[in-house]
Amino acid sequence: GAAIATSIQGGTRQAMTLSQGETPKMANDKTVECDVLVIGSGASGLTAALAARKAGLAVLLAEKESDYGGTTAVSGGVIWIPGNRLARENGGVDSREDAITYLARETGNRFDREKVEIFLDKGPEMVDWLLRDTEVDFAPMVYPDYHPGYEGSSLVRSLASVPYEPAKMGGLIKHLKPLLPQTVFLGLAVGSSAEAKQVMNAWRSFSGFLYVARNMATHVAQVLKYGRGEPIARGRALVARLLKSCADAGVTLWHSSPTTQLIIENDRVTGAVLDRDGGKVRVHAKRAVVLAAGGFTRDPERRKQFFGHLAEGKSHAAPTHDANTGDGIRLAEQVGGIFSADVSNAGAWMPVTVIPGKTGSHAVFPSLLDRTKPGFIAVTKHGKRFVNESCPYHDFVPALVRACEDEADAYCWLIADKPTMRRYGIGYVKPAPIPYGGHLRNGYLKTGATLDELAKVCGIDAAGLAETVANFNRNAKIGVDPDFNRGANQYDYYLGDDEHKPNASLGPIEIGPFFAVRVIPGDLGTFAGLATDKYSRVLDGAGKTVPGLYAVGNDQRSAFAGAYPGAGATIGSGMTFAYIAAHHIAAEAG
Repeated sequence: GAAIATSIQGGTRQAMTLSQGETPKMANDKTVECDVLVIGSGASGLTAALAARKAGLAVLLAEKESDYGGTTAVSGGVIWIPGNRLARENGGVDSREDAITYLARETGNRFDREKVEIFLDKGPEMVDWLLRDTEVDFAPMVYPDYHPGYEGSSLVRSLASVPYEPAKMGGLIKHLKPLLPQTVFLGLAVGSSAEAKQVMNAWRSFSGFLYVARNMATHVAQVLKYGRGEPIARGRALVARLLKSCADAGVTLWHSSPTTQLIIENDRVTGAVLDRDGGKVRVHAKRAVVLAAGGFTRDPERRKQFFGHLAEGKSHAAPTHDANTGDGIRLAEQVGGIFSADVSNAGAWMPVTVIPGKTGSHAVFPSLLDRTKPGFIAVTKHGKRFVNESCPYHDFVPALVRACEDEADAYCWLIADKPTMRRYGIGYVKPAPIPYGGHLRNGYLKTGATLDELAKVCGIDAAGLAETVANFNRNAKIGVDPDFNRGANQYDYYLGDDEHKPNASLGPIEIGPFFAVRVIPGDLGTFAGLATDKYSRVLDGAGKTVPGLYAVGNDQRSAFAGAYPGAGATIGSGMTFAYIAAHHIAAEAG
């Protein structure tokens, strides 16, 4: 049976009349009333709050950290929405039928037609609403779906968040979560493929130099004005635009207010207890509570239980929000909600490197772009390749774990020669002319004058590495990869170097010294989560809804059942089901 978290007794809260749509008010010094309480401030939570407020409900959004934004703020800020009008307006070819076919192939025997169809119906509607009625803005992208060989795939389903002006944020900017410092360089958000390419080309093309110079000038101006660089780009721009829209619409925003308990009255979730300003505050939510607390990527116990390689004691690190400790999931479980790991992958996988001397999310650099460029290979300690290095990050990690199945740890070495390393960088190491000596001194970057020397430094089998590199070089020079077919699809080409011939993804490793960084499994968020229906209502063990309780974003089990169909699929589906939840709450409220 459901555990009762707490209940408000008759004498604790004075009766108070609050018409639907009013701003939440204090009923007494310990209780606040509203229509909807949203817990968490990533893109999903902010979307739920904004949509509910625009529908006429009084909304309180509570974030446990001092900054708003969650993992979204440190993400790429891309959303994946098949059938969006920006793609159509720019000549993109897509159809609902193709999207269903593609998602059915992606999710296999876990295909949930009901959820997929409502996602495809409401996702484009949500984008239209955001563009029409809020500060949120997107730009269409030509970005291949992650498995372009699957029937129904497309090039035009991903949308990029448009940068935002810091001056428009007003006082909110003080509580806007910054980008991860390791993904920003001189004001450039180098975690994005577009900006990273400009940095790589800054000393080889006039347009690249101008781009970097303009951004550096903006960075300097922001430091002088705000005391720090304030690039509002990528995921941070999406959060900033949603946050500003929430504030303008009258959503009450509370930071530094963790939720400790849900309140049950008459078998219905009617609010929550929050820690705020050193005391307890009861929030009475007349219509619903929406959980958007970011999943469990920082919950060590649940993560170890559902991340198989971690259960075996192998390495894992995540560049995700340190506060995503599974709070929303535990709160739901206390009132009967069910956690479901019926997914193909419990996490949204990302290969990462760990930066010495840093801690938490600041220590982790995602291996997103380097390994996809010509001249890189990834090998195990036996010196053998195990995967198409240019494959989607979500596919790279399972391949790495399988390759190290019989080993004490799961890791590989990403290897390049000096011309490649200086042109593209490697891991956290920036391309020329940025110095790299500090990375050698702290052990992050390994080097050897020859491949044999590099193998010795890294503990790689030298004969295996020599054989692998010789075979790879022979094929790379003619632009083929018979072992893993790298560079043979649109996704590989997109993330490669289109100036490199004959294959944008393949280049030889020939000119010493040689360099390597150690790559381990990581994640960008979690796909296992609370079981919900198509309206995002939390379900109990009998498959019935927990009245008054919704879950969105990474608190909700992935609508794609652990598959990762394209760039922005996590944020795009999270925002869509948050939009759906808000409108369902409003409809139920009449």
